[in-house]
Amino acid sequence: MIDRDYSYICEQKQKMSQLSHASNIISKWGNNVTRQQKKALEHLIPEYAKYIREMLAISDNHCLTEKEKVNMQVACVNRYYNYMHNNNFENTFSAQGKFRPTILEEFLFLLFRAYVIKVKENHDIEDVLGSGAVKAYTNIYFKAKNFKDFIVSPEIGVNEKDQDYAIYRTFDISINNANPLKIRIPAVAIEAKTYIDKTMLDSIIATAEKIKSGNPHTRFIAVSERYDVSFGVDPAYSRIDQIYILRKGMKKQEWAEIDAEVVWRLYDETINHLNRPWSDIETRINEEGVII
Repeated sequence: MIDRDYSYICEQKQKMSQLSHASNIISKWGNNVTRQQKKALEHLIPEYAKYIREMLAISDNHCLTEKEKVNMQVACVNRYYNYMHNNNFENTFSAQGKFRPTILEEFLFLLFRAYVIKVKENHDIEDVLGSGAVKAYTNIYFKAKNFKDFIVSPEIGVNEKDQDYAIYRTFDISINNANPLKIRIPAVAIEAKTYIDKTMLDSIIATAEKIKSGNPHTRFIAVSERYDVSFGVDPAYSRIDQIYILRKGMKKQEWAEIDAEVVWRLYDETINHLNRPWSDIETRINEEGVII
């Protein structure tokens, strides 16, 4: 049974490289782990295989409304989280291995998977539209060995920032007929956290500034299970567009499930951003009566 489930996980990971939690399971199962970790994986592999089957079936079901899909996907991820929590498997693996955090990162990919597939089909842009973890473009800079090179044969470099999840477009840029560099500019950029404390919030604020300097139309958000920042700190003064707290609570509160209404708001507001006019000010005035 476990061999069949493990093969299924490997098969799905081969089809979708963005399945970060699947990748984590495969990596740990194939390497030397402690006896306790091996036992945990023997239980988790069948449970995860069941979870990913259900998530993909929901994503591919064209008879469901978007909100029905979101509600069902949240129910699925809650069952998987609860299974880990009730069996204390979430503490079996070190924080450095990011075993538990990859559940949320992967969930974001699965949440928007059907929408991204639909956009690709509608616009025939399979090769340029991406979804998942990415090194996102922040800015370009010019470089040269010396002043002469700067005049005769300057080059460009690209600064990037790791994003836990993004919906992005790939571009090729070059100067002086040099080999093009690939840059990935996000339309949506998400920082995914188990919880946000003050240090993490400062880091997210700095990342938002960098990402939105590369594309002011990027919707930059943070998604976290819990929150651990003083209520006196107001992120509204930053360039973060929104912070969603999925379990609607602070870090030290009792266990609570991910709230489907919070996830729906995350999904709905993100899709609205992608579907509304950006720089088309005339259309925005005529349709919405707002400019920014």
